[in-house]
Amino acid sequence: MKPPEQTTQLGEVTFLLKKLEGSNLPPGLREKIDVMLKRLRRMARQGLAAGEYEAVAKYIDWSLSIPWNKYVEDNLDLPSVRSIMDARHYSHENVKDIVLEYLAILNRKTQQKDSGYSSPVLAFVGVQGSGKTSLAMAIAESLGRPFFRISLGAIGQPSELRGSSSTDYTGQPGQVIRCLVGSQCMNPVILLDEFDKVSGSESMRKDFMAIMLELLDPQQNKTFRDWYVDYPLDLSKVLFIATANRFTTLSRELLDRMEIIEFQDYTMDVKAKIAKDYLFPQSLYYAGLNKNELQITDEAWPILVNAFGQDQGVRRLERNLQRLARRVIKSIIMGETKQVIVDAQNAQEHAKYALPSIEEIRHIDYTLSSEKRPVDIASKERGRSGYLSS
Repeated sequence: MKPPEQTTQLGEVTFLLKKLEGSNLPPGLREKIDVMLKRLRRMARQGLAAGEYEAVAKYIDWSLSIPWNKYVEDNLDLPSVRSIMDARHYSHENVKDIVLEYLAILNRKTQQKDSGYSSPVLAFVGVQGSGKTSLAMAIAESLGRPFFRISLGAIGQPSELRGSSSTDYTGQPGQVIRCLVGSQCMNPVILLDEFDKVSGSESMRKDFMAIMLELLDPQQNKTFRDWYVDYPLDLSKVLFIATANRFTTLSRELLDRMEIIEFQDYTMDVKAKIAKDYLFPQSLYYAGLNKNELQITDEAWPILVNAFGQDQGVRRLERNLQRLARRVIKSIIMGETKQVIVDAQNAQEHAKYALPSIEEIRHIDYTLSSEKRPVDIASKERGRSGYLSS
């Protein structure tokens, strides 16, 4: 009778063989995997070192999991794409126009059966909360492509992006490979978030820039090589979107490869439109409220936005609306009210509950009592029972 571990290993080899049969591996890599599987079978039968077996099996499994030559069919109906982007994201018409321009080219190239077209690399730069990430998500949805986000601000080693050698038992593929495996296609939308906040030493930053150059350059990313898989991947159909607050830390060579698009901060009128049509319905859903339980009249919106939206972007505005929704649902559940209508007469009362701005928070010494602070943020948080008049 075979030992349980050996039986399990032989079963895994059989599973990987079936997975290989249904894969679309490039010929060169298929030959390599064939050799490795034969070696893996011998190791399983002979009960060799488990550590070596695991390393080989893991490499084969990752290589077979990559969606080689699998592509999601794009939605190339430009009016439909524009409609979806408008429904998911308000404003920034210039960015949407640029996306439609590239899609128009892709539409024509598809009609001409020209497969040599490479996706653009878009770089969104602007203040925090100006809609860079939400528009990237809207673009992915409108195209019908999977969306993945890589937080570059959390990456300290280049290997986290490009992978580490499979000869090391702890070796792993990089974030890009993981995105491809997760999306199960070779043309997802990948958001390279916080592009300007890559951590690490100066030498690591240079290594990172070199990897980014190969990753984003249309002339190089057709043969991108992850250090773990160690086989060229064609990333030319991936739509990379980078976001940053500034570009002072990026190399000229890298910036030259990207379509740089500036995101201006929202005006108060635009914030009011976003708050009313986008953030408020989300806040109702967030708190489990229906449309009748919390209503805000048109006349009240300018007052609320002026109090809730003083920070750059709309994140603080969103949090203030969520806080309003939380206060309403609390009062309803406690039996204090059944409905709250915010209008021009009582909007200022609700505005007094606005969260302090980020700038206020950054300049407060919280080691001092509220009475000794130059700017008394705490006064905005106290002195009220939380009861909401309807």
